[in-house]
Amino acid sequence: MIKLLCISDIHGNEKVLEVILRTAGKSDAVLLGGDLTHFGCPDDAERIVRLVQNFNPNVYAVAGNCDSKAIERRLNELGVGIGGKGRLLGALGIHGLSGAPPWQPTMYEFSEAELGRFLEAGAQALNAAKLYVVLSHPPPRGCLLDRTFLWKHVGSTALRDFVAARQPELVVCGHIHESRGVEQLGRTTVVNCGPATRGYYALAEVDREVRVALHRV
Repeated sequence: MIKLLCISDIHGNEKVLEVILRTAGKSDAVLLGGDLTHFGCPDDAERIVRLVQNFNPNVYAVAGNCDSKAIERRLNELGVGIGGKGRLLGALGIHGLSGAPPWQPTMYEFSEAELGRFLEAGAQALNAAKLYVVLSHPPPRGCLLDRTFLWKHVGSTALRDFVAARQPELVVCGHIHESRGVEQLGRTTVVNCGPATRGYYALAEVDREVRVALHRV
């Protein structure tokens, strides 16, 4: 069994992040699901990563729509970025999806075709994995976890299609603050962790079965 601490949408709130890290206890890895900053700079993102690494050296991260290309580059330089990439944690493969579908042109966004290519590139690196997890900033489109407060679905169709075709064990996401929760899409468990800036996070245990618990500090 592999235990994952799942955190998304920190938006630069280091104080709350530290409380989460102290409260959550031990895990095999920490997954950071994007929006590490709130339109911040690479140094802001690096402080977030270093803070998490003080508690757990195994950190995997993607950039969110409130981050940037420069922040994603810094995550890669730090060795934690997995946007469009796959990494192995024992028998568990983890690959990532950064950014978000088109929403507002000033944000870190990609077309659905680009998002689909990133997903395929990450998956191809995980042929040796017995189990695998997708760490995505946006949720799959058209589910309970991607609805805005206006009940509009704004998740990724590329991710939804990928989940339908590949059925990974777990998808960890965030992005839509008001749609925190857990949903089953076929054999895939999907968790929207909720905004860490408000104290929300999730713990996931991945084995032959997936167990997810939502928490708030």
